[in-house]
Amino acid sequence: MDVLEQVMATVQNNVANAQTPGYVTQTLQINASMFDPTHGYSGGILAGNIQSSRSLFAENSVWSANEQLGSATQQSTSLQSLQQAFNVSGTSGIPAALSQLYSAFSAWSASPSGATAQQQVITAAQNVAQAINSTAASAQTVNSQAQQQTQSVVGQINQLSSQIASLNGQIESGNQNDAGLEAQLYSNLESLSNLVNISAQPQSDGTVNVLLGGQVSLVSGTTATAISAQNTSGGNASNPPVQQILSNGQDVTAKVQSGQLGGLLQVTNTVIPSLLGSSSQQGSLNQLAQGLADRVNTLLTSGQTSSGAAGVPLFTYTAGAPTSVAQSLSVVSGITGSQLAAVDPGPPSVSNGIADALAGLQNPSSAADMINGQSYTDFYSSIASNVGSLASSASSSQTTQTQVLAQAQNARAQVSGVSLNAQAASLLQYQNAYQASAEAFNTIRNTLSYLLQTLQSA
Repeated sequence: MDVLEQVMATVQNNVANAQTPGYVTQTLQINASMFDPTHGYSGGILAGNIQSSRSLFAENSVWSANEQLGSATQQSTSLQSLQQAFNVSGTSGIPAALSQLYSAFSAWSASPSGATAQQQVITAAQNVAQAINSTAASAQTVNSQAQQQTQSVVGQINQLSSQIASLNGQIESGNQNDAGLEAQLYSNLESLSNLVNISAQPQSDGTVNVLLGGQVSLVSGTTATAISAQNTSGGNASNPPVQQILSNGQDVTAKVQSGQLGGLLQVTNTVIPSLLGSSSQQGSLNQLAQGLADRVNTLLTSGQTSSGAAGVPLFTYTAGAPTSVAQSLSVVSGITGSQLAAVDPGPPSVSNGIADALAGLQNPSSAADMINGQSYTDFYSSIASNVGSLASSASSSQTTQTQVLAQAQNARAQVSGVSLNAQAASLLQYQNAYQASAEAFNTIRNTLSYLLQTLQSA
C-alpha cells in the first residue's frame, strides 16, 4: 500500500505540473520482491526509481527549430527597419533626389548661362548629398541598434548559462531525481536555444554540459563560461565596426550560426558592411556616392564657364576614407552658379556640352557614366531591391520556423509530455489497486481477529 501511495503521488505530481515549462511525465518504477518463504522472502512489490520520459532526440528537435526561429525573427526585425531607409517609390529619398538632379541638369543645358538654372543644379546636388547622407545615417542607426541588442543577448546567454550551472550544482548535491529541477534545467536550455545555437550533453549524474556551436563551452558541470561582444573596425578607424564574440579572450564569432545572436551578427557583420563597407569592401552605398560625385566632378572640371574660367567640382567628400563617402558627401562649400562650367571646350566648343553630358547621366550609354554597367538610379534600385529581398526572406523564414517549432514541440509533447487522460486512467487504476489491497488487509485482519477470539474461547 505504501508503494501504491508513492505511485499515486507521482501521478498527482504529473497532473499538477502538466503546464510547467520543461516538465515531462515521471513514472515510479515498481519492482517485484522475491517470494521464497523457506528463506524468509515474503514477496510483494517495492518502489524503484522515478523514471523520466524525456527524449533527448525530441529536445534537440525543439532546440534546433528554436535556434532557426530566433535567427529569423531577429533578422526580420532589423531588416524591416533597414528596408524603410531604402525608399524605392521614387517619390522621396535618393531616387527622387537623383531624378531632380537630372531635371536640373537638363534645364541648365537649355539655359547654360541662366542664374536660376545654375542655382537649381546646386540645390538639387545638395538634396542628393543630403538624401545619401540620411540613408547612410539610417543604416548606421540600424547597425548601432543591432550592436546594442547583441550586448543584451550576450547578457541573457550568460545569465542562462549561470542558472544552468547552478541547477547542475543542485542536482549534483543529491537531487538527481528531482523532476522540478530537471524541468527548470530543460526550460532554461530551451530559452538558451532561442538565443544561440547550442548542443547539450547530459551526464550520468543528471547534469548537463552545454556547448556553443558544438565546441565552445558555456556550461561544464557547475562552471559557466561567460562570452562577450566587442566592436572592431579591422585596424582602420574609418571602417564601420563589425562585431566579434569572445570566449576566454578567443574569437569564437564563426561558431555562432543561429539563434538571436546569429541573426544579429548576420545583420551587423554581413548586411550592413555590404552597404556601408568594412575592412574588405567599400560598401554599395559608398560606391554610389563616390561614383556619382567623381563623374559629375570630372565632367565639370573638364569644362569652362561662359567667361572662359576653368570648371570647378560640385561635390566633395572625405578623401582617403572610402567607407565614409556616403556619410561625408556634400556640395563644395561656397560654390556659386557662375562657377558651374557648362561649356565643352572641344574642339569644337559647345556652349552647353558639359551640361548636356550631365543631363545624359539619367540614361547613360557610356561605361564611364555607369557603375557596374548600371545607371546611378538603377544601381541604387539594385541596392534597395537586395535589402527588400533579404527582409522578405527573413519574414518568410520567421513564419515557417514558427510552424516548425510548433510541430517539434507537439511531437515532444506526444513523446514525453503529460497526458491528463492517461494520468487520470493510471490514477484510477492505482486507486482501485489501493482499495483492493486495503480490503485484502482488512479481510486478513478480521480473519486473524476471529481466529484469536476462537482460540481464546476454546
